[in-house]
Amino acid sequence: METMDDAGVMRIAPDLALVQTLDFLQPIVDDPKTFGRIVAANSLSDVWAMGGKAVTAMNILAYPVRKMPTSEVEELLTGACEKLQEAGVVLVGGHSMEQDEFVYGMSITGLIHPDKVLTNAKARVGDRLILTKPLGIGIYAEAFYKDGLEEHQYREFVASMERLNLYAARLLQENDVSAMTDVTGFGLLGHALPIARNAEVTLHIHAHAVPFLVDAMALLERFVPRQPWKSKDYVEPYAFVEPSISSEHYSLLLEAQTSGGLLATVSGNSAENVVRSLHQAGDMSAAVIGEVIPLQTGADGKKIYLRITDT
Repeated sequence: METMDDAGVMRIAPDLALVQTLDFLQPIVDDPKTFGRIVAANSLSDVWAMGGKAVTAMNILAYPVRKMPTSEVEELLTGACEKLQEAGVVLVGGHSMEQDEFVYGMSITGLIHPDKVLTNAKARVGDRLILTKPLGIGIYAEAFYKDGLEEHQYREFVASMERLNLYAARLLQENDVSAMTDVTGFGLLGHALPIARNAEVTLHIHAHAVPFLVDAMALLERFVPRQPWKSKDYVEPYAFVEPSISSEHYSLLLEAQTSGGLLATVSGNSAENVVRSLHQAGDMSAAVIGEVIPLQTGADGKKIYLRITDT
């Protein structure tokens, strides 16, 4: 808990530990099967972010029985199972209940060697920062709620959330990764902060190197992302933001993501090759977005854990 890691890890033998996590969501799209796929991808990600192998899943479902047709429930669970099968994960049960508010999620159990756990606490000075998926899910979601997404934008929105982090995690684990997390409810900066604080380093993020969904900036002119400020109060006491970065750009770095990508600190010598390999494996937006530098302090002596600049 003290390192704000993505999942709980418990050693059960000298060479084996369980990785356990639970997550659930309210609908972010209208199509039940698509939402099922997104929920599964989002839930599985926390195990992979710890370096583990996801092995079993259990459903968590609450829905208005009299208002939601059985056929839609079947579509929802079918979509989720498609992603579980893609990941090689077995569905072993779950629990459902009747309530007015619809939520769906999964608890996931994984396995890992205790010595191979990737935490938020071991970033090294000289490492580079790699982000594997684009940001912008929050602003696209707001546009979708208000019927402001065109068909090609909707396809991009869904494809990003459905994309499993399994492939990026496997590739990253083959390289010299010191820390890793996934970018979800606290946005890029909110998930980057624990990495910096735990290691007592500064993460220097180049704002214009951060990948975004293609039309995120254009949509930001008409829609306001939900909950970007959930992370603002948490991040700002420890962040230096270059004045040239617009408030709109900054808000996208803070906005909550659903089924976002992995943020990893990787040896500086291998980072560019890792990004090329991620592209070849299908994570086409993966990019080096900054580096780990010695801990900086401001003029007032306060620690600066996040430095966000144009370049």
